Amino acid sequence: MTLMRRVLTVLGAWTAVALLFSVQMRFQGDHPRSWGWIVGWQLAGWWSWAAFTPLVTAFSARAARLGSPIQIVAAHLPAALATAVLCAAAEGVVKWALGIYRTTPLSLGAGVSYAVATYWTFNVLIYAMVVGLYHAVRAARLEGQLMQARLDALTGQLQPHFLFNTLHTISAFVLEDPKQANRMITRLSELLRHSFSREHGPLVTLEEELQLLDHYVAIQEARFGDRLKVTFRVDAGTGAATVPTFLLQPLVENAIRHGAALQGGSAEVEIVAVRVGDRLRLEVRDNGPGIPAGAGRNGGVGIANTRARLAQLYGTGGSHSFELVNAPGGKGGVVATVEIPYVDHAYRHS
Repeated sequence: MTLMRRVLTVLGAWTAVALLFSVQMRFQGDHPRSWGWIVGWQLAGWWSWAAFTPLVTAFSARAARLGSPIQIVAAHLPAALATAVLCAAAEGVVKWALGIYRTTPLSLGAGVSYAVATYWTFNVLIYAMVVGLYHAVRAARLEGQLMQARLDALTGQLQPHFLFNTLHTISAFVLEDPKQANRMITRLSELLRHSFSREHGPLVTLEEELQLLDHYVAIQEARFGDRLKVTFRVDAGTGAATVPTFLLQPLVENAIRHGAALQGGSAEVEIVAVRVGDRLRLEVRDNGPGIPAGAGRNGGVGIANTRARLAQLYGTGGSHSFELVNAPGGKGGVVATVEIPYVDHAYRHS
């Protein structure tokens, strides 16, 4: 946040508080004063706090480094008293300068003394509120940074894993079919350009995710030839939905690895995207032998990271789901199903 934006945010927040107190003051008592006098009276007080807020937050940042809660509280006590008195004195100066004291005009000294005696205890409470809000915002910011760091770490594990597997595939064609290897390298470079881009953050549109997946599928189709068939069934209108970046690639990779192609047969993989109420359902199906009874199928790094990234982005309260089960009907194969909240990219950024 730029300095000017911070100044405007602080000033706007205290102005809103002043206007709320102005409304309360206007309608209390039997002989309300004019709106102009009331607003001027309230702004003189709350804008004084707007001037002191940056000093309080800066001191709070330094005090937070002390570590011990007792030391932090001990540092804030004298600061709270000093700030309460100085802010009240500043309010008294402003109100004296504007000539808006309730009684007969006071001298500057009398105006300051009146303001300090009247408002210093209230200002101690305001100081505590400002410090509390600072720490709440700081905690939320740190939590967001921690979440992003975890997501970056998980994605950092996933992308090298994918890259090594793909380079191994390409290496098999370097001597056997150089032209095919060159086409695969071109596809890989396009995929990496999209996957390593930082401009989209942890979420992209489904359309962008499918474009990235298309490069990966082309590499695998070049590897397996006619032994691999990948089809897409995407409902119209779902392309604008936001999804975690690199969500589908590890699911498709897992389907190919465990599909019929592993047995030397023909592997069929189907990618499905449908909207179900307020959720987006993504499915990756294969025609492999399925999960043996009593056995698990975690899928290695890709699937484990997918689970972890979904938990980081959507929490663990049931807002999303991820299942890896045998296809129903005993037809063989496995279905990986992800359900996440349906959020339209255009609406999210409006």
